[in-house]
Amino acid sequence: MDLNVKQEKLKQKINTHLRSITRQLIKFDTLEETLNYLLESFYKEFTCDLVGVILKEDNKLIPRVWIGEEFTIEKTLRLDVEDCSANLLEDALWGPNDQQETFPCSFRKAMEKEEILTWFTVPLNHNKKQIGLCVIGFRDFIPLVIEAEKIFVEFGHDVAVAIDLAKEKEKQKRKIKGIEWIRENIYPGSTIEDLIEKIVERAGKGTQAKGAMVYLFDEPNSCFSFHPPFYGSVTLSENISVDTNFPIDNYFPAVEIPGCNELTVPLSVNLKTIGVLYVCKNENEQFSDDDLEFLKFVSAFVSMQIENARLYELEFESKKRMERLMEHHQELVKKTVQGEDLNDISKTISSMLESSILLYDRFLKPMSSYFKYEDKNLQSIIEKKVIEQKQRITQLNSREFWLNRYEDRGVPCAVWPITGGRDTLGYLVISLPNRTIDRVLRLTLDYALNVYAIEFIKQKSVLDAKEQVKESFINQLFSKKIDDKEKLIQYATLINWDVLEPHQIATMSLEINGQEETNVVVLESYRTWLWDQIKTSLSLYDSSIILTRKDNEFILIVKTIGDKGKLDYWQKLHQRMLTLVTKERMKTTIYLGIGGKTAKLEDYYYCYVQSVKTKNVVSHRYLQGGFSFYDDLGSYTILNNTSDQLAAELFVKKHLGPLLKYSMNNSVNLFETLQVYLNNNGSLSNASKQLFIHRSTLEYRLERVLELIQIDLDDAEMRFELMMAYKLYSLFNFNSNQLI
Repeated sequence: MDLNVKQEKLKQKINTHLRSITRQLIKFDTLEETLNYLLESFYKEFTCDLVGVILKEDNKLIPRVWIGEEFTIEKTLRLDVEDCSANLLEDALWGPNDQQETFPCSFRKAMEKEEILTWFTVPLNHNKKQIGLCVIGFRDFIPLVIEAEKIFVEFGHDVAVAIDLAKEKEKQKRKIKGIEWIRENIYPGSTIEDLIEKIVERAGKGTQAKGAMVYLFDEPNSCFSFHPPFYGSVTLSENISVDTNFPIDNYFPAVEIPGCNELTVPLSVNLKTIGVLYVCKNENEQFSDDDLEFLKFVSAFVSMQIENARLYELEFESKKRMERLMEHHQELVKKTVQGEDLNDISKTISSMLESSILLYDRFLKPMSSYFKYEDKNLQSIIEKKVIEQKQRITQLNSREFWLNRYEDRGVPCAVWPITGGRDTLGYLVISLPNRTIDRVLRLTLDYALNVYAIEFIKQKSVLDAKEQVKESFINQLFSKKIDDKEKLIQYATLINWDVLEPHQIATMSLEINGQEETNVVVLESYRTWLWDQIKTSLSLYDSSIILTRKDNEFILIVKTIGDKGKLDYWQKLHQRMLTLVTKERMKTTIYLGIGGKTAKLEDYYYCYVQSVKTKNVVSHRYLQGGFSFYDDLGSYTILNNTSDQLAAELFVKKHLGPLLKYSMNNSVNLFETLQVYLNNNGSLSNASKQLFIHRSTLEYRLERVLELIQIDLDDAEMRFELMMAYKLYSLFNFNSNQLI
């Protein structure tokens, strides 16, 4: 009976003491004060040899504080939770009385290693959260009051509440200090560099980290870029490329995960990640939950400040760019009004765009360029790329075309068409390495394109006016009767052309094949465009050549060349035109007739007529195109001197009319069959080969020819008349419909 009374008194004493401790614990503001008071009160009251508090961190038991001499619990009680009894963190345990274990417990082994004969534990739990345990140990055997287990468990709950409360108070104090630090160190209008310098220093010192750094997200380049300065020592790379479809923890270690020697905290504004704060410690050190909470608090405030600073810098830079744009605008207006050349305008536009530029006309002929000093070596590379992409560039309408944008090598550059109404006037190539086309740059580009469009239109207007005057001049020069010779000579002098020198006239036609269903207006527009390219090319070949147009004929007026070099000159000229048209998407045939030489003004008309007649003959004799001289036409030159075109027409109609009518109404071309037969001197073998038909088929066709025109092909006189009819048909270029 006395034993029961003693035990009851001891329980009451323990209960009273624990309640007293609980009331005191909630008065402390820090976790350290709370734990130290808990240890001292147990140590004095129970005269024990060891009192320690062991906290649970990431499934490990970590001794936090203890009192006792000659103990090494910092090592022996640093245990994995899974190696201990399942109820170690749930119930109050004691030893050595409690021996009901199904497997060896690391905690019990640690007590034995420390030579503690008697011990009991107090679990620290609150709201189903296991914080750790308090252990009290004696080197001697001490009988324990088993019935006090419930009291210790309840006490453990109270202690856990006090620990949580102390931690919360520490967090609040930390936040208050953080707010005070922010108020003292972060000022409105601070630059991004100043903000980052403050945050990395605060993050490094506040978590006792080895190093700290900030990455800001570069959206145009899809990467996180290190932004100096940094704190301490860090080893991550300067740029980390990302795929926006993957989470951020694919690229940075320990994102908001404590317990490692590295820790990453996102910098976010309105649910948008603008960067990350990265901190690191030595390999044997770890970041705690408190460190994470501290970094999240600091980054939450600083993120907004960094974003505000970034927006301010962008706005400030945009304002500066707009001011520079207005200055360049005034400069360009002055230059366009004063009629400065394209090189001066390109220099100003290059400065305005802060980029190297190249200007091309609509045929991709270089007109002007301006390269920054550091880009001088890129000019030939870009020009080569433009030529390679010529076909795609010339098909541009309104959108830009990028060169080298997605290649590992080469400088990104883009081509913009310069348009006036619906017409493409030229192309502007801009080198844009590591730059995006933002709103200000887009406005600047539009303005630059408009300036160039105005310049091209001005030049085109001048050229059109000159062409109109030139065509009027040519029409008078090629008239059979010249009314005012002095006026013609004066105009020729204005364009630095000595019209009285001997010249040779050539007439050319451009036949576009396989486009019968294409709109006539479209074909004529293409033919005009092609002629403009030919003019540019021939002007480079011979700067003295006069190029113009008379009705549907294209006229070339060339200084007379000696007989030895004449053929070579015209062959090279014809080949140059042929090379140019074969590059285009529409197949085009060139027929070129070259007339005689002029000795006086009146000869221009006759030489022009000769060139037209020669061109007509070439178009009938050479279906694949070609050129010929009037002097080489032989009998055609005699036939050309007939002035009675009506008589020539009746002659052709009489001899060839039936064949033309039959050929137009049937699939077999008897008109061509007879012409080939006559050109081969009546050889059935040679004619059938040229027509790609069998000899018997040719014989059958000739029989049909004889039925239609009722002549004898073996009669030399009749053959002569037929040959002359064919020559007149080619020479005068008669319309087939008027001969049937």
